[in-house]
Amino acid sequence: MIARVILNNREHNIDQCFDYLIPDGINASVGMRVLVPFGYRNVSARGIIVDILSESEFDNLKPIKKVIDSSPLCSKEILDLCLWIKEKYFCSFYQALRLFLPPGIESGVKEKNVRMVSLSADKSEALLKAEEMISKRAKVQGMMLKVLCESSPLKTTDLYEKSGGNSAALNALLKKGLINISDERVYREAYNKNNYAPSEGYTPTAEQKVIIDHLKENISSSKFENILLRGVTGSGKTEVFLQAIEHCIKCGKTAIMLVPEISLTPQTVKRFVSRFGDMVAVIHSGLSQGERFDQWNKIKNGEVSVVVGARSAIFAPFENIGIIILDEEHETSYKSDTTPKYHARDIGEKRAMENGATLLLASATPSLSGFYKAQNGEYTLFEMVKRYNKMDMPTVKIIDMRNELFTYKNFSPLSLALQDEIRKNLENKSKTILFLNRRGYSTFVSCRQCGYVMECGDCSVSMTYHKNLNQMVCHYCGKTASIPEICPDCGSKHIKFFGTGTQKIEEAIKTKFPEARVLRMDTDTTSHKGGHEEILSSFGRGEADILIGTQMVTKGLDFPDVTLVGVLAADTSLCMDDFRAGERSFSLLTQVCGRAGRGNIPGRAVIQTYQPQNSVIKYAKEHDYINFYNSEISSRRRLNYPPFCDIISIMASGENEDSVKGFMEKTEIHIKKYMKDNPSVFSINGPTPAPLSKIKNLYRYRILLKADSNSSHPLLKELTKIGESLNKIFLSIDINPTNMF
Repeated sequence: MIARVILNNREHNIDQCFDYLIPDGINASVGMRVLVPFGYRNVSARGIIVDILSESEFDNLKPIKKVIDSSPLCSKEILDLCLWIKEKYFCSFYQALRLFLPPGIESGVKEKNVRMVSLSADKSEALLKAEEMISKRAKVQGMMLKVLCESSPLKTTDLYEKSGGNSAALNALLKKGLINISDERVYREAYNKNNYAPSEGYTPTAEQKVIIDHLKENISSSKFENILLRGVTGSGKTEVFLQAIEHCIKCGKTAIMLVPEISLTPQTVKRFVSRFGDMVAVIHSGLSQGERFDQWNKIKNGEVSVVVGARSAIFAPFENIGIIILDEEHETSYKSDTTPKYHARDIGEKRAMENGATLLLASATPSLSGFYKAQNGEYTLFEMVKRYNKMDMPTVKIIDMRNELFTYKNFSPLSLALQDEIRKNLENKSKTILFLNRRGYSTFVSCRQCGYVMECGDCSVSMTYHKNLNQMVCHYCGKTASIPEICPDCGSKHIKFFGTGTQKIEEAIKTKFPEARVLRMDTDTTSHKGGHEEILSSFGRGEADILIGTQMVTKGLDFPDVTLVGVLAADTSLCMDDFRAGERSFSLLTQVCGRAGRGNIPGRAVIQTYQPQNSVIKYAKEHDYINFYNSEISSRRRLNYPPFCDIISIMASGENEDSVKGFMEKTEIHIKKYMKDNPSVFSINGPTPAPLSKIKNLYRYRILLKADSNSSHPLLKELTKIGESLNKIFLSIDINPTNMF
């Protein structure tokens, strides 16, 4: 038999199949990794079997040296999906395959085993032996045997701790035939199910029942369908997910539940584990490699039926999938910024199609492209426009910060109106969430005399002051620097801090409301393991009155006693140099305001802005998605932006700026020649330095193309091949990138 093998191109820059003989006595199957001889020197190379053939068109085939795995790592469906990803996202097969493999598998992460000790003798006999040993000065052995009589089997570490024993005494008991020692597999758990009380579903509302019944029918009949669910904040979307997944499990099928990394809070895990217990696997970046490895194995071995996780959970090695859910489908974190630059929605749609499953996209503020597809019939649309507890949406007050400064002479980052609302909440023992999309203390350090701004030497971005470190920090490469006392450019002493970050807001709150108990939730306070859970659990237990945070507090939080939300700088996202700035701002404002009033007390929100007349802010104030969508989609159509075309980013980076620039100028000529005969690519901009022209000491130049959707692949394949041959220049192609920097 012949094995068709794709090599690991990290070791060899080759991305194609090779045929190898399967020697007699070697058990080789599709999906197994192998060692094969490669090249005229027959060096050992790793690869994976993608097909088994009865014959080959080639002569003198070399035999496989070794099969690495005892069973296939992935199914034929996943291997076919890797080929699809390779073509769609211009990556190698192995880059696609790594998405489906547990992290660390190629660098040596192993199953975790513990040594277990159990009695081999009868319990009554062992007790007699123990007493005899203690009386004959073999006290340690006797005590170990006595402990085992009380609780057997035990981990060796637990046995030593309870008995005061040691390995020498253990070996002595083993030689006497009184005990058995074995290795037992243990899982490094991602959660402790004992922390969560079991929950049951409630009778759905009329709006919920319509979508739940439709999903159940699809799951039962294995019908593939793309569904978009627009449900206002607090409408009970999570209960829809839970009841659909419950039906999925009853039908003997599996379910993938995706949430944005930023909202994969302990609350999310709690809801699913409370409902489904240890049938749930959890995958996210906060887990160790060992924990992720064990969660992957639970999924692969069929020990769980549900995976809850961030973007990478879409690659869970499930079979017989019944439903795939993307909650907060508008979130940019579903798009990968590293090769392969996939979108979880596209992978989800492909897997749902192959499994006869339903893809459910859900959001209070669907992406413009998603809602456009729903309007055009590509997605089936369901809507839930009422909160499940029948409470009204929060009332929203817009504060003009220009008046605060010039009329009221208020130089605080907190408007007078917001201060009054916070004071009311403190008096009423209600909770407040304050949202500011900037971490750190001050945004940047600048010279008032010459205008110098302190930048990172390796990245073309200003550094941010962090008061707790008393240092400037680059949020792109992590480099730190001390604060200059005089301007490096002009020698002036007029170096000042500008802007406001979450640290500064925390300080302002503590100064203004010394009686308030305050928690801050941003990358700095949650970087250690369990950081999110500590903060949110503390807030949930009533140990704080005010939670200050970045985007982490805008979604996924459900605290019934939060009655006030404050947005401190609505203009931050509005002023971004990105055609989606309005869409992202509307979503952020709507989502964070929706954290208020989820219990039985009406919610209020205060939005602080220097642009009170901006239409995006007005639509967010009214929670008016439909009119926002109509306005925004009209603008997109007029300017020919997605979803009416694809925007393609072609980025080159390298240590030598002239080399990068020169390469991109040649690329521009190549593209313009292509455009003469292929009108599907109808606009080119660049090459120009990228908005962040240098990151981690690499200079970056960019070309932006506009093209008919999915029509420019021949050109992009040509450019990909050119990029593979480059030396010291890295080429990256991204279709509809989420970040334009």
